[in-house]
Amino acid sequence: MSKPKELGKEMSKPKHGAVWGTWLVLLMLHGVGAIWLAYISPNPEYADNRSLIVTSLVIAAFLQIIGVIGMWFWKTWGLYLFMAVVFIQMAAHMVLTASVWVGFYDAIPLMITGYMLNYKKLLQHFT
Repeated sequence: MSKPKELGKEMSKPKHGAVWGTWLVLLMLHGVGAIWLAYISPNPEYADNRSLIVTSLVIAAFLQIIGVIGMWFWKTWGLYLFMAVVFIQMAAHMVLTASVWVGFYDAIPLMITGYMLNYKKLLQHFT
């Protein structure tokens, strides 16, 4: 299947704006920070279920980084992976802390990403 052409030229993906590019970098740093924090945190909440829950959070953080890399290259699977990881992190954190506020904290990056995709009309560029 051929790619759509406009006036004899192939349509290229738009360049990342300063806000969108900065946001994606911050999301990647958030994933790296989550991995680092999971292993140095001496929280008592992690004492009973440390191996299972923290391992799932570390895997989710790796998947978050992969999803953000996919979003950087305008891939739809990256956006879907990022959304799934947010819900996994929400569930794991609510099991650990039994607090809805932690789940809301996990949903903030998803809400900001959705707002930016809608406000900046970036969703149409994902393939």
